[in-house]
Amino acid sequence: MKGWHIFLRTLVYPLGRLIAPCKVMDKDKYKKYGRGQIIISNHLSWIDILYTYFGLPGYKRVLSKKENKGNWAQAAFMRSIGVIFIDRDKPELSSMRECIDSLKKGQTLSICPEGTRNRVNRELQPLHSGAAMFALKGDAEVVPFVIHHKGKVFRRNYLAVGDPVDLSDLFGHRADTATINEATERFRAAMQVTLDRLDVWVETKGYKHERKNRRLRNKALKRQYKAAKREYAKSRHSK
Repeated sequence: MKGWHIFLRTLVYPLGRLIAPCKVMDKDKYKKYGRGQIIISNHLSWIDILYTYFGLPGYKRVLSKKENKGNWAQAAFMRSIGVIFIDRDKPELSSMRECIDSLKKGQTLSICPEGTRNRVNRELQPLHSGAAMFALKGDAEVVPFVIHHKGKVFRRNYLAVGDPVDLSDLFGHRADTATINEATERFRAAMQVTLDRLDVWVETKGYKHERKNRRLRNKALKRQYKAAKREYAKSRHSK
């Protein structure tokens, strides 16, 4: 499953980036996080799945409502790339166990806790409790990943990776209603903070500043490398 996903992603990556171009704020931060984590994201349009697949590196299992299965061929293909289907009204025990087992194996699970697409505005909708339950039972690190606006094909969008949600004081406790609600509220707060930061980043064109700073850092590293190489050559010659 993972190997097929990596092969397919590599094969269609250029097309995916063309269809769903995006700039990612703090993408390097995501690379520092460990695996066995949950990505919680807002949900504005069908193209969000492309942002998740091509905007962030690595293998991810995606939670999707069972209505998205389609016919048997479509369902089989989606399952082959790591999609987990779940009944939002009456989650099957097997699907819940598959999510928790994936986290314990060190895999990444992508969830939109709003449950459905936000067709009204950019404000976060009430979050469902499933992500919190999976995080608590799977001892998972939870990272918010937010999308700036409703995406359109071939139009650039902006994404942001937030800071991990601290659940350390909740791990080891019984996952009762109060504990799950507390975790869910922390998820919502973390997503909102990340969305607010992304708004500022887009408004001030922070992606341009980051690109300029990256070029300057690369030039400085090249100068340091050349200087070190010259010093090494001198030391060799002196001997």
